[in-house]
Amino acid sequence: MSRKKTISDLRALEMNALKELRKIAYNIDSPDLGVMYDAVGKLALNKRNRSLLPKATELFSATDQNVKQAAFTVAGKNAFGNYIALLITEMNTLNPVEREQVLQGIQEMFSQTGGPESTGEQKLWIESLMSLGKEHQPTVFSLMRFLGDPGRRWVTAQIRDNISNISLGAIPAISEFPGRTRKRLVKLLVDIASKRRREMLPYVCGIVDDKTYGYLAAFLKGSSWQERAEIAAAISNVGIQSTSGIIMELVGDSNWQVKQALLENINIPHSKFTAIAKMLSYLVKETHTRVRGQAGRTLLLLGSVKCLDSNLSEQRKKIEKRYRTQLLKAAQANKDLDAEWLGVKSEKEDPMQDILKKVSMDDISIDSDTSEKPEPVGVSLSDLASASDSGDESVLEVKDKSALLSALLGAQKKSVEEPDKPQEREPQELQLDPSIPSTSKFLLLLQHMSANVGRDVPIDDLLSKAQDAGMGEEEFDGVMEELEKQGLIYRSSKGTVRYVDMEL
Repeated sequence: MSRKKTISDLRALEMNALKELRKIAYNIDSPDLGVMYDAVGKLALNKRNRSLLPKATELFSATDQNVKQAAFTVAGKNAFGNYIALLITEMNTLNPVEREQVLQGIQEMFSQTGGPESTGEQKLWIESLMSLGKEHQPTVFSLMRFLGDPGRRWVTAQIRDNISNISLGAIPAISEFPGRTRKRLVKLLVDIASKRRREMLPYVCGIVDDKTYGYLAAFLKGSSWQERAEIAAAISNVGIQSTSGIIMELVGDSNWQVKQALLENINIPHSKFTAIAKMLSYLVKETHTRVRGQAGRTLLLLGSVKCLDSNLSEQRKKIEKRYRTQLLKAAQANKDLDAEWLGVKSEKEDPMQDILKKVSMDDISIDSDTSEKPEPVGVSLSDLASASDSGDESVLEVKDKSALLSALLGAQKKSVEEPDKPQEREPQELQLDPSIPSTSKFLLLLQHMSANVGRDVPIDDLLSKAQDAGMGEEEFDGVMEELEKQGLIYRSSKGTVRYVDMEL
């Protein structure tokens, strides 16, 4: 093929493409709504619609909402240079939902083609995006990962200098940054949030991984047991690969709830067997029943789920050699787990079997020996009363017991004369000796109120009763915290407190 023919073919292709774009631009201004909508649809779908970016910006002020939204979508996916500032400025005329849709389109475009490589272009995007409101922070933070070093520096500055204004929804976007950048940002966020915004902890726990969970140690200083339980759950979800540092601090925590969270959320496939085994060597000896039971369950799981650096046969051999007694006890308490590898076959009980047995026994008692046994005759209280008055012995022969007859008749007469009245049970006031210790007062009050209102006792009501008994609010909080540490009570998120159920 000659060079002249090749150039001619390319020009023909260009002319055809330009002809199509001219037709779209012309039809957008058509007074015919059908033609206009068709052109707007083609504008949004055309692969070369960047060439019509000036035309799309003209439609920002269109009265038709569908046309306006299509224009912003096209501009968002193609904006560059001075069009960036124009696009973001005009987006302020949209409502927050429409603005978010445009931002999602920009993010989709960056994900498919990559962000701008020019530093100047990256800075133009950052300056424009900064003008958007706080409600768009999650998407803006997510876009920053496509804007190179300027984007990373902007997020760093927000965490370091403006953490009080960062929305909680923006935190997960930090996990989308590439490896080394993510690690630095997570460390900075943990260091500053642990001092200035501790309420960020649950969201920070959601973005840590096996390389960054150690940074959560910054939150341990001055922490509550709820915060430490949150940290323990996050680390377990990632996987236990080492027992140094923060892991052993959590294993040795004074609150049983922290150890329970560590065991309940453990990700065995992403954990190392040696690390879990070392952790369990302490927790199987725990004094609290729940923790000890959960440690036994975890041991049983190690016989069915492979760890990161081991295989099932090795795991079974090692744990059975050292923890045979605990494994057998755990197999009895956890019948939902496989224990056949221990040589224990647990048969799952079917609740229907009891029902079927009962039905079959009823059938036998009804159908068998019907020819020999007379049919039972029903007798009511009125029958007995009339029989007693008339002396009818055929009825009285049913049960020849005068005491039973008189009792039944008396009960009938009493029910007619005095209809049943609901008995209201008035809660009795608890009299407390003022000389007994505060802990005893607290437990007696909790026991008394549990009997009246149920196992979950509102903390405010309990405090009110405690104050009536001579306990101050500080004293009440101190006693409650001490009993929680001992694992005797626990409080729920609904503002109630109850005894710990010690049965597994």
